[in-house]
Amino acid sequence: MNSVKVKVINQLKDNYSFIIYSKNGKACVIDPAESLPIIKFIKNNNLKIKDIFITHHHKDHTGGIEGLIKIFPQVNIHSPSSNIENTKFILQNNDEVESSINSFKIISTPGHTLDHIVYYDKNNKILFCGDTLFRLGCGRVFEGTLNQMYSSLQKINEIESKTVIYCGHEYTMKNLTFLETTLGKQNLYLDIRQKIESEIEFHNQSIPFELYEEKSYNLFLNQESKIGELIKKELKLDNFELFKYLREGKDNF
Repeated sequence: MNSVKVKVINQLKDNYSFIIYSKNGKACVIDPAESLPIIKFIKNNNLKIKDIFITHHHKDHTGGIEGLIKIFPQVNIHSPSSNIENTKFILQNNDEVESSINSFKIISTPGHTLDHIVYYDKNNKILFCGDTLFRLGCGRVFEGTLNQMYSSLQKINEIESKTVIYCGHEYTMKNLTFLETTLGKQNLYLDIRQKIESEIEFHNQSIPFELYEEKSYNLFLNQESKIGELIKKELKLDNFELFKYLREGKDNF
């Protein structure tokens, strides 16, 4: 990361919101579920926010908007839908949007919801992916189709591997346990389990994570890894069929 820092803000039970900020005191917010923890960090660090960016319409990603507007009435709300409260700028696939400190490319990722988008900052090599991709998992398909979710994840799979990922929930250990149990390959996940357990022990979270590592272990995201090729051969599945097998299995896990 070059010119900005990212503060991970714990929200609700297992949600994350993010504050992106720079040395000049300018900042923007991603997916505020609750306003008070965000306001506290902003005031304690003398930051000024101009923009709030929303990935999708679910309340656990938008619930803090109203509280932030009360304290920062000039803030601009960017989102994929006019149905999201107080939206000023509607964003679509391939849009380029400038905040006060960085720029994002918008990537449409329907599946979890039909309006879902992710925010890719190529210059700083960071991606805010909401509930499309989780570490070792992906979002449940509520409004879209499995084909849509698969295609959306492939868009992320094609992003530069050195990108650092910030997702919307702390589901990592549950996802890891599902993969170990379902695939029966605990030995192949031993190294990443040890790494994640260490991160959680010392930082109390497993977010953010690196895309290049995710491509090796997350079979929802990449079915062409060494593990993916092994499982496809054993189960006689192609890429999409493996994704479908895992997503439907996780729904009932």
